[in-house]
Amino acid sequence: MSNLLRKTTTTTEDKKKTLQSVLHLVEELRSAGSPLAAKTYNYVINAYSKAGESHGIIPLLQQMEAENITPHRVFFEQAVELAGSLGEPVLQAHILHYMERHGYKKTPVIYNASLKCAKENMELERAIDILDEMKKCNIKPSMSSYSELIDLAVTFEEPEIAYELLLSAKLLKDFAEYEEPLYLNVLRSASYHYKHDIVKILWEEAITQKGYRPDEGLCLQVLNMTGKYADPRLASSVIKYIGSQGYTYREPHFQPLIQAFAQTGDIRSTFKLLHAMREAGVTPSKRTITSMSSIFAQDKSAITKAKAAIDEALRSDIKEIDILAVNLVIHVLASNGQCDEALSLYNRVMEAGVTPNEETLDAVLDSCIHSQDAALGEKIYNEMISKGISKTPSTLSKMVALMCTQEEYDDAFKYLEEMKHLDMIPYRGSYYKLVKTLAAAKDPRLNIALEDMKEYGHELSTHLQEYIEQYDESQYDEGENSAHISL
Repeated sequence: MSNLLRKTTTTTEDKKKTLQSVLHLVEELRSAGSPLAAKTYNYVINAYSKAGESHGIIPLLQQMEAENITPHRVFFEQAVELAGSLGEPVLQAHILHYMERHGYKKTPVIYNASLKCAKENMELERAIDILDEMKKCNIKPSMSSYSELIDLAVTFEEPEIAYELLLSAKLLKDFAEYEEPLYLNVLRSASYHYKHDIVKILWEEAITQKGYRPDEGLCLQVLNMTGKYADPRLASSVIKYIGSQGYTYREPHFQPLIQAFAQTGDIRSTFKLLHAMREAGVTPSKRTITSMSSIFAQDKSAITKAKAAIDEALRSDIKEIDILAVNLVIHVLASNGQCDEALSLYNRVMEAGVTPNEETLDAVLDSCIHSQDAALGEKIYNEMISKGISKTPSTLSKMVALMCTQEEYDDAFKYLEEMKHLDMIPYRGSYYKLVKTLAAAKDPRLNIALEDMKEYGHELSTHLQEYIEQYDESQYDEGENSAHISL
């Protein structure tokens, strides 16, 4: 009968049918009055395990207890494994209770099954407790258990725990079979949560040394983190990897690298990156240097370094000078009220043969607006337009604002009309500047400007409305005073 049970449990037919066949054979044994042995129950639990059904485990234990049969260790191991794979912690606890009553200590199989159960129930803390207990007993978890727990830690957004588990898993002999997906999984989690120290170590080990291949999304995530932590070395390594894999370079690849260099205070290297972008076929934009703008706002010495970097490049290698960097520095100088320095820098760069663009004109006009130098602004505007610089809504709107800095501001309307002729929508800021100028001058063309502004979809802000009313009231007061005087 034992041979028949063994043959039945090893059959390849439907596992649930196999279970029913085994249970039927056991009933035949009972009916025949044959005593059941612990080995018989091993066949039964094996059939339950293969069928993935756990409801018979406790009844089997109760039957053995009633028949004064001591279950074999393998019975408990299979029972605990079955409960663990199905994620049944209560059942698993009952089985362990029976096992302890029979004097069995927990084995590696039992511990790994307990870890499996914790993982199935998403109980990370319980899994960590089980691991600690295993360490105290000098029992090593299986590599598959580590793999599942690392996945669980990543799921719970615990990259530090995932990394510690990875370090422990590396000590196992069969780690090599699992390491690439585990490395990349933990690296992704650590980069997503900006765990800089972990990312640095994992990138060096997994990518630089072992040659594993993260996807482009993971590369971008690591790059974003390098920008936040000012790590140009790691950022450069990621950029190098992206190129080596044949990915097409894009602006988002370089933005974090530029941010990382800028935050270290190495402005010249930061500017060189703009040139490197163009050589890689990527045209930098204002978005590329957004992080640099914030650094200039926070660190006043940064603008001094930026001017020095441009001057040094003018002396050594003009190719290092990217017009985007020049535009940014001119704009920042103008915003800080250093208009003479802004215009001086512009002149030096133009004399060196650097080609300006529309944003260069905008930056210079910003400087002229701050210094209220309309004559110089018009001169530079006309020079650049004659050299092929395109008129843009931004440029013409700045010309409107520039004209409004003068007592004679009629030319502001000339540039507004030019925008209309070119089917451009004037910027709201230019209209606000014009409206304030007209209101302060009590110019009757104010209502026309307001109507124009509304036609272009620019709403009148509360602040601007109050500004206009302030001058309306002063006009009323003057009229009232005049009436009293005439009396």
